[in-house]
Amino acid sequence: MTQLSHLAPTRHPRSVGGSAGTRQRSARVVHQLLRSSIKSGVLNAGESLSEESLIENLDSTRAAVRSALQMLADEGLVSRQRRMGTVVRGRPLQLPVEDIIGNPSSGPLEYRMIGDHAIPAHHLIRSRMPTDSDSLRMIDYVISNGGVPIGTLVAFQINPNAHPPVHNPDVDGIAQTFETVYSRPFGRMETCIDAVGADERTARILNIAPGAVLLVRDQVLSDVDGNVHEYAYAHYRADMVSFRSPAR
Repeated sequence: MTQLSHLAPTRHPRSVGGSAGTRQRSARVVHQLLRSSIKSGVLNAGESLSEESLIENLDSTRAAVRSALQMLADEGLVSRQRRMGTVVRGRPLQLPVEDIIGNPSSGPLEYRMIGDHAIPAHHLIRSRMPTDSDSLRMIDYVISNGGVPIGTLVAFQINPNAHPPVHNPDVDGIAQTFETVYSRPFGRMETCIDAVGADERTARILNIAPGAVLLVRDQVLSDVDGNVHEYAYAHYRADMVSFRSPAR
């Protein structure tokens, strides 16, 4: 099986300010990175995905990688066969959507941070947010509304000293939020809305059954000069959250 050529060799977490304990064990994170790379065309149809290469270059575990690959297979994005390994089947249909800012009418969202550490800046993330840095900041949240968990958020930041990218009820809209977090004028937000089945870890966090439908909001935020400052994706319970775009 060929190695995943898109993935440049990464450095051990200790060499980028992390520790062995920060090794990525979440199948959800590995799954979304691979899924987003397939959707964006970074990984192409017919390309082989080597477990060993993914474990090394994503600084992950075998269990997380295997679970993520099986999730992709269940969604029809890859095929898995004995002796043939895992192969990308193709890029799914993508439809354009409006820029979406979540402001639930039932009240402000609550964000509880469950992870904040440095990870290697491997190619799958660099393809979405170009950087020369060897490491990126990854922040993991549980999102609640009225004390009830409704979603999760993973955000990648180039600047490790930036404020956590959470909703501030005193700030009006994405432009002001962006400027508050990154001290730069807001430029644009690329947004893609999708749906996936919940993996076991996310199902436990959100108190739902594995396989339950989750809405995914995948976003890349740039400043007025086109510099990307944040790549983030959120998973929301489809039975509790919906999206709407402003009327024109």
